[in-house]
Amino acid sequence: MRPKHAAIFAISVGLFSPAVLQAQDWRLVWSDEFDYTGLPDDTRWDYDVGGHGWGNQESQYYTRNRTQNARVENDRLIIEAHRENYSGAQYTSARLVSRNKGDWLYGRIEVRAKLPTGRGTWPAIWMLPTDWIYGNGGWPDNGEIDIMEHVGYDAGQIHATVHVNKYNHQRGNQRGGSITVADAQTAFHVYAIEWTAQQIDFFIDGTQYFQYRNEGVGWTSWPFDHPFHLILNIAIGGSWGGAQGIDNSIFPQRFEIDYVRVYENQGAPRVVLTGPEPGATLSAGAPLTITAEASDPDGVIQHVDFMQGEGVVATVKETPYAWRTDSAHPGCYAIWARGTDDHELVSHSDTVHVQVGDTCGQAPYLIAPHAIPGVIEAEHYDLGGPNTGYFDQDPGNAGDGIRHHEGVDIQTTTDAGGGYNVGWVIEQEWLAYTVDVKETGIYTVEARVASGAGGGRFALEMGEVDITGDISFPGTGGWQNWVSVRKEEVRLNAGQGVLYIRFRVRDFNVNKLTFTLVQATDTDADAQPESFDLSANYPNPFGSETRITYTIPRQTTVMLDLYNSLGQRVTTLANGMHQPGRYHVTVDGRSLPSGIYFYRLHTPEARHMRMMARLP
Repeated sequence: MRPKHAAIFAISVGLFSPAVLQAQDWRLVWSDEFDYTGLPDDTRWDYDVGGHGWGNQESQYYTRNRTQNARVENDRLIIEAHRENYSGAQYTSARLVSRNKGDWLYGRIEVRAKLPTGRGTWPAIWMLPTDWIYGNGGWPDNGEIDIMEHVGYDAGQIHATVHVNKYNHQRGNQRGGSITVADAQTAFHVYAIEWTAQQIDFFIDGTQYFQYRNEGVGWTSWPFDHPFHLILNIAIGGSWGGAQGIDNSIFPQRFEIDYVRVYENQGAPRVVLTGPEPGATLSAGAPLTITAEASDPDGVIQHVDFMQGEGVVATVKETPYAWRTDSAHPGCYAIWARGTDDHELVSHSDTVHVQVGDTCGQAPYLIAPHAIPGVIEAEHYDLGGPNTGYFDQDPGNAGDGIRHHEGVDIQTTTDAGGGYNVGWVIEQEWLAYTVDVKETGIYTVEARVASGAGGGRFALEMGEVDITGDISFPGTGGWQNWVSVRKEEVRLNAGQGVLYIRFRVRDFNVNKLTFTLVQATDTDADAQPESFDLSANYPNPFGSETRITYTIPRQTTVMLDLYNSLGQRVTTLANGMHQPGRYHVTVDGRSLPSGIYFYRLHTPEARHMRMMARLP
């Protein structure tokens, strides 16, 4: 076998920003040297197949497992385009993908290749996301990295391009660079990127000619924070490659690849989620601990963020890297860890899915209920989906923020502290937040809001009881001109429940709610409720104990009984005269067999009943 050319281990220096002057210590983690014969290695490569134009009006049909179009010979991968009638197309070619066989977040990706020649050819070395998680769930919201593109009618011009929601060719503002390589079609060259959390640098033979920077404003300009895979192909014709027609006298045409190599930066931090176990199932109310191990080979770990979905559950700056809640709320959570070192390089752990309780229904977004007193970020509404965690009247997330598969419109905020806000609200929409009020008392609520000329109006409810009345504010002079609006003397009772923000008019933004305790009170009677109410117990299903909350609007006799599924009374939880107020009763589940139970509130004026379940 002939010797391969030496891999490039150059120290990469950010040519455009002195803030990123740091050495890269590359280690080979994936490669195909093509030192075999026959079809491409199916442990590394798969195929995209079809002749539907591929969004670019391309003329070829991409085939699968057809050596005429893709084969390894003489230590090289040959992707070969032919002029032939095939499945309704006039040309055939191949499009090899490493999807689910080679997927990477950050690193150096390099391909040594010689390009085809002739008008109508359009070879490419490029990358797409393996999971499409942002915006509209498609292109360009989820990003594209074009390591090398070349069109045959413009011989020797090599192009590097990045396509994202904010910058793409449909808008006419795609970001890219070009360089002339006169012998690209007759000689081999190394086309490479070096990709970090801060930027993507593009190289030919070790010369950097383009850089794309992370603007730090979210997925619309930087969806490159999760794994991408590699694509190698020759397109024929198309909106760009065929802009000057196709020369049918040139076929067949070869795209020859000497090797593909992928390196990870040994100087980058490493973070591994060590707990909980993948697929763990916990009982409702059980303790949940998240742990991670993190290290940095050429520096120190600045902090580890524990993440649920796209939200930060906790930031830990010292070992041991751990976070714990003593009573996990029922729900299904996607947990991972993110490590950041002193060079601001970032690494991600794998994601672990954890189920607490029997169902994946309504649950606090960050695993634990929002503490009151405290701050509730508007974008951290409950899990559970439409009509459970939120109600939104227009489809999709119109913003550039997080939670892109849900209907709430979230965007990057300019308010102090950064992060995101909820916007584009419409009257009758609402958001739900599972909360834990630590102390019964009188609170002040401060909302950070912004609007155009029309101002805004909303109300807060706790368990479907209005606790604020309508809160109105005038226009703030701009969608990101933030002001605080306060509501005094909001009465809250200790315990867990669901807080709702209900929007009364359209077109304003909400960033966060801050609850401050002004005066603690000894009993719940201060709330002066207006109607009888029997709330859902929490947790439900339950294990060792659960809590029942009920509301009495005026002095009366009350009986609260617990029944089993046969209708037999198990115990009386409350019996006697009650003053107006909200009451809490704790049920000791340790003496109850598993199964279905009912609890009934009985007064001379009202009857209410609810169901709950005792876990095995």
